[in-house]
Order: sequence, then structure tokens, then C-alpha cells
Amino acid sequence: MFKRTRTRLTREFSLTVGIILMISALFSLWMVQHMLTTTEDNQLKALSSQYETELQKLLASPKGEVLYDSSVGQGKVNASFAPSGLQLNQMAWLIDPNGQIIFESPSTSKLGVSGEEFPTAALLPSLLSKPDNDFHNVRAYGRTFRIGGTVIATGEIKDYRILVAQEVTSDTALLNQLRWAFAGFALLLLAAGGAAGYILAGRAMGPIAQAFHRQEQFTSDASHELRTPLSILKSAYEVLDEESNKLPDFHRHVLMKSGREIHHMSRLVDNLLVLARSDSGRIELAVTRFSLRNTISQVIEQVEPIAASRTVKLVWNGGEDTAAMDEVMIQSDEVRIRQLLLILIENAIQYNREGGKVTVSLDVNPYKTSFTVSDTGIGIEEEHLPRIFERFYRMDKARTRRSEGTGLGLAIAKQIVDAHRAKIEVWSTSQSGTTFRVTLPNLSDSFQNVSLS
Repeated sequence: MFKRTRTRLTREFSLTVGIILMISALFSLWMVQHMLTTTEDNQLKALSSQYETELQKLLASPKGEVLYDSSVGQGKVNASFAPSGLQLNQMAWLIDPNGQIIFESPSTSKLGVSGEEFPTAALLPSLLSKPDNDFHNVRAYGRTFRIGGTVIATGEIKDYRILVAQEVTSDTALLNQLRWAFAGFALLLLAAGGAAGYILAGRAMGPIAQAFHRQEQFTSDASHELRTPLSILKSAYEVLDEESNKLPDFHRHVLMKSGREIHHMSRLVDNLLVLARSDSGRIELAVTRFSLRNTISQVIEQVEPIAASRTVKLVWNGGEDTAAMDEVMIQSDEVRIRQLLLILIENAIQYNREGGKVTVSLDVNPYKTSFTVSDTGIGIEEEHLPRIFERFYRMDKARTRRSEGTGLGLAIAKQIVDAHRAKIEVWSTSQSGTTFRVTLPNLSDSFQNVSLS
């Protein structure tokens, strides 16, 4: 139990640390990328603004006629209108309102060592559709460029568009390296956080485990110590009960109530002792080969007086082929299986209604053996079903304080089922009834000293 709890705490701690690290890494990467792109965009905006100013001055000078002279070659236009201060990794274009390239900087033809030209014509339709100063990255010949433009709003070249670009291959590579670095660092911290969480969870669970083991030892010791005085009280009660016909009615009534409480206390002590043994991690099973049908029949005979006192009808559905059912043998602890049957059938009787019915049935096939206990009682509400196997758990309607139960029956039933590597299922409808089904493995399985941890 504590091992599972420690593992769950470690998992939750690691998950929390992982989420924090992931958010921190993503935020850090976003900050670095934002800083780089902001710097690049500011450089391109400054370049386009500077180029626009220079163009306006050039057009007012004698050189301005070159721009509109169709007989002038593209090389002369480029030489006349080249922006000043253009860096080696920057490029510039001037586009007329019809989408024709008027000017392109010399660096566009010196993209790489092989001298490829920048694919302006292919990118131009998408670039012209972008708003002003909207810069984005494009890939060309294995390199990354940030590109965008602005429309000239005034002057002789109104509605012309300036496009500027800058190579950002190194910045992109830096971001990729940072991503891998952050990912590796986050994984390293996550592993360290998981290890730290496991150690801290172990330290935190230490005092709890010690307290639990002390409580477990106390329960076991107290159960053993209480059995002796209870045995004496039970013997004294039996002696007095033999002479009860000689006692006055009031004393006989007190004796009857005392006997009932002694019986109830004895069952509680026995149940606590069983749970104390199971808490140690193991239940020792005395595995034998026996007929489950005969055991069920004996248990039903044993509880028939209880059912009659509560006007509940017991129905035993042992199958049509009785001889075949008798031949079906299982291998398990007969005493524990009998205890399991008693718990389920007594609960079905105790929480039934007057005139109700409890049906016990047996189902056998070549792969498994199962028995079912169904009642027509008050049922269990759906929100309580996941917790009915917890110790001392009581529900407002289905487990009232007026009942004589200890609140441990179903917890013990679950321990017995787990010790046999079996399965217990429950279906219930409030105010209609409850059905428990226990499925046991085949004869070939052995359950001696099964660990419950």
C-alpha cells in the first residue's frame, strides 16, 4: 500500500515538475525568439525607411530621370538607386504599382558561393499581398531570410513598394540549438525532480508507515488480548443462559441483550484480527480441494434462522444437474470461502426488506467458477459503490447505525477475494436490490501465502 502511494506521489510530483519545466522552457524560447525577431524587424524597418528617404532625394535630383527612362538599362538603374549602407546579408527591391521590379540591389545575385539569384519572382505574389511591415521567414537554397515591405505613401513614387530582406540563417540555427538545449535540460531536471520526489515521498511516508504499523500492531495485540475476556464472558453467559428460565423477566431480558452484545463484540474482534493479519501483507490460506456447492448449501442452512427471523426468503439455485455440480471441485481455503459466503449472505439478509428475497446461485464452466448473491433490499446508491469495500464505511441509508454490522464485512470479503486472486463485482439499484458476484480461478491455481501488497 505504501509502495503504491509512494509511486503515485512520485508520479504526481514529476508530472508537476515536468509541466513547470515545459512552461518555463517554452516561455524562455519564446522570449529569445521574440527578441531576435524584434531586432531583425527593427533593422529591416530602419532599412526600408532609409531607402524611402534616399529615393525621394534621388528623384528630386538629375538622377531621377533615369528611373522613368525606358531606354536606360537595368544595370544603370540599379547603380543609380542602390541604397547606401546596405550590409552584405541585406537585400532591397523597388516594385512599381503594377508589380514590376524596378530596382534590385546587387546582393540579390550573390546569394551564396554558387551565385544563385534570390527567387524574388516566385515570392513576389505572396509578398505583395502582405500588409506593411509584416516580416516573415522564407527558405531559399538551404538558407533562411526574413523579408517584408512597405508601400510608399507620398511623393513622385507614391504607391510604389519597397521590399527588404536580411539573411537570418545563423539566428534560426541558434534557436534550433536552444530548443534542443532546453529540451535536454528539461529532461535532465525532470529526471532529477523524479528522483528527488521519490526520495522526499519516501521520507514523508516514513512516519506515516511507522504510525500505520504501530496501529496495525496495536490492533493485532488488542484483538488477541480481548479474546480471552470475551471467551470468559461468553462462557459465563452460556452458564447463565442455561438457567434463564429461573430468572425474572427483567433479568432474562438483560441477559439476552448482553449475549447479543457479546456475540457482536466477538465478531468485531475476529474481524479486526483478520484485517490485522492482512495488513501485514500476507494472508495464509489453507488450500484444500472441496465442493463449492456443498459449502454454499451448508452456509445457507446456517443462516436460514436469521433469514426466518427477518421474514426474508432464501432461494438456493444450485443448478439442475446436482450430481454434476457436486463433482465440480475448487482448490482454495474452504474456511475463508465459507466466511466470504457468510458475509455476503448475511449482508443481503440484514439490508433486505420484510418479505424480501435473497437468491444464491452457482455458475460453472470449464474456465472459471462463480457464485452470485442477489437481494431485493434497499440497494446502494451509485455514488457509494466505489467505497463499499472500505473499512467502517457506512452510507446514510444502506448502512444505518441501527444495524448490528461492524462495518468490516465487505472489507474482509475484499481481502479474501484478493488473497485467492479472484474477482468480486457488484451491481446495485437504490431501493431495488444489490447483486454480488465472486469469480474464482481454476483448480490449477495455487494461492498459498499470496501477497496483498
